[in-house]
Amino acid sequence: MSDGSRRTVLGIAPVLGLLLGVGTSFSAPPPRDAIQGIPLSLVTAEQIREAELAAEARSDWEAAFSLQCRLLLTDRSPAVREKTSTLLRRAQQSRRHRDPAFTQFVEKLSVTEALNLYTEVVTKLPTLYADREKAALPRLWKHGIEEFDRALMNPAFVRVSGPDAIEESRLTAFRASLRKTWESLPATNAKEARNNLRRLAMAATDAGVLRKPTAVVVEFLCGACTGLDDYTVFLTPAQASLESASLTDLQQYGIFTTISEHGLRIQGLIPNSWAALHSSLVPGDRIVRVNGRLFDPGSPAELIEALRNPPGAAHRLEIAGPVPDMLPTVMLPLAVPTVYGSQVLNPKDGIAYLRLGAFRDTTARELDDALELLKNQGARSLVLDLRGNHGGLFNMGLQVTQRFLPAGIIVTTQGQTGDWSQRVFSSDSGMMAWDLPLVLLIDGETASAAEVVAGALKDHQRATLVGMTTFGKGSIQFPVRLESLDDPADPNQPRARSGMVRLTIARFSSPRGAAVSGQGIAPQILEPDPLRQLEIALIRASELAPPTSMPIP
Repeated sequence: MSDGSRRTVLGIAPVLGLLLGVGTSFSAPPPRDAIQGIPLSLVTAEQIREAELAAEARSDWEAAFSLQCRLLLTDRSPAVREKTSTLLRRAQQSRRHRDPAFTQFVEKLSVTEALNLYTEVVTKLPTLYADREKAALPRLWKHGIEEFDRALMNPAFVRVSGPDAIEESRLTAFRASLRKTWESLPATNAKEARNNLRRLAMAATDAGVLRKPTAVVVEFLCGACTGLDDYTVFLTPAQASLESASLTDLQQYGIFTTISEHGLRIQGLIPNSWAALHSSLVPGDRIVRVNGRLFDPGSPAELIEALRNPPGAAHRLEIAGPVPDMLPTVMLPLAVPTVYGSQVLNPKDGIAYLRLGAFRDTTARELDDALELLKNQGARSLVLDLRGNHGGLFNMGLQVTQRFLPAGIIVTTQGQTGDWSQRVFSSDSGMMAWDLPLVLLIDGETASAAEVVAGALKDHQRATLVGMTTFGKGSIQFPVRLESLDDPADPNQPRARSGMVRLTIARFSSPRGAAVSGQGIAPQILEPDPLRQLEIALIRASELAPPTSMPIP
């Protein structure tokens, strides 16, 4: 896995998945530019910026966002992060305007239903979002104006939601009125915002800019959510279904895919993931069938459905090969471990290695079993690999930390709701905690619950961190179900039409009070090269290992 171009793809795909959220295994397509496929180490920041600006000029927002993610891997400055967030909103909007399921959702809504949904969202956000001031109604209104204005610049949106033909001058004049007239309207409560939005939606149709006012309302709804941060987003019922099925997609194996006119392809593998260590898959492979279902080209929903119906004790992926009628087959276990790769790499010094790929409800038990086995095999120090770990269950991050930290603060959360408001989470494991000397491997794709572990063990000097600064996703999301479109008379289909908001309900800080969001956790030993990272970690683990009580034969 040392091929440079392959590592470039591996570096981009997980970052895209982290930010794009729903359907993360279907990350943005690789940038269509002159630097595609060139190793990140051989491309200058200026070359990436030039290619990104070229993608912007042709309104290819997903390519621009993909390129900006490449830049984010090496440049964590506030300006780069802010630009990444801006392009993320563009890419998200571009995606939903091309999504037939989203278009159908909007088409089926009446104006009153859309306004009811918007009113519910702007009522709940100020009371549940992590930062009440940022979710104040005037700000949500402004985010809606921005989102709608961007939509009017998107040919796909105008083509689907607008009249058969529209004069450019009319569209330009209406966009100018958004900033001059509509943005400054008072929106101090949900009723006022609703009334303003109804008037604006009708004005857009009266001006011949759009044929259906519902499209305006839904853009304001989406803008109220995405304007808050990179992770808060409104999800239609179909998208919410995909979100809830995320643990059945290929990402749990470390596989990132993309669907195009050429079918379902492997876009990247997370380094040291289950698929990278235990399968023959490589980036570029085309998946012809999943559990017998043909993908030509297929869709994200079809893949989720295929993975929900395995034919036996494993998932079956059939890969396009050199002979058309002979398809190589890759088998994936139904329950992929989150802890794997455990081994004693150096029996003489007792240096053990363990990969922690995600935080799910089985992780703590898997970790206990692996550590017990390594201890019995003579482990005296441990390299714990968190590279490419996007996190998962927050509570599981706490439990993993408690396995190594006998006492002390693990993390502090800040939010509005009682469960998260200025709450301190600590460890009192005492003698139950493992006392193995510890080295953590981290990188720019170590995020969320994995950053809880890294921050706590670093601040308490319980581990040495080697690698690169973590991603900086110091926030916790929660699915807020919406109810305004539900039919209370039909108890068999609750929440069938309203969708949900994946909402940031809290942010967290390390034990010493350092904010993780946008900053990440910095290692004590900085090293960009993945192979060198492991070498350094093994050397450090050898230095930390206690002497043996008796000679080892």
